Amino acid sequence: MTSTTSRREFLKISGLSLIGLAIAACGGAAAPAAPAAPAAAKSEVTLEIASKGEELLYDKDKLEAPAGSKITVKLKNNSTALQHNWVLVKPGTTDTVANDGVAAGEAADYIKAQDANVIAHIKMVKAGETGSVTFDAPAPGSYPYICTFPGHYVLMKGTLTIK
Repeated sequence: MTSTTSRREFLKISGLSLIGLAIAACGGAAAPAAPAAPAAAKSEVTLEIASKGEELLYDKDKLEAPAGSKITVKLKNNSTALQHNWVLVKPGTTDTVANDGVAAGEAADYIKAQDANVIAHIKMVKAGETGSVTFDAPAPGSYPYICTFPGHYVLMKGTLTIK
């Protein structure tokens, strides 16, 4: 037995099939996901700080940066004889970091190796030279920075505020 389909029935079936395909293509079925937008780039912030000649002071005792930023700190040592560094520490740990730094000694740039209280640091910078460090901003808050050369941290300090 052979099946005969009238032209009208054939067009009707074909038309319904095409309508089904059109609905699927327009969202009737799950559409492929749109490509994910690229992650927002971190804002980049450069902070410049310097020593004040032969004084045991930084030229800035307050620095600021936005939360989530990538921070570069550049330290210019304006002394003609002294060495300085820049060490960002967790709040409440300046005495511990400074004392541990003295114990670590000159060969370690007066910073205890892998100190959990140190967030970021610039190695000891000789007179007239510049050093820098780049790091991700810590959580919003206020963080002390110091020079850990023996005896300097008492005067040579400041605060980095992350907003």
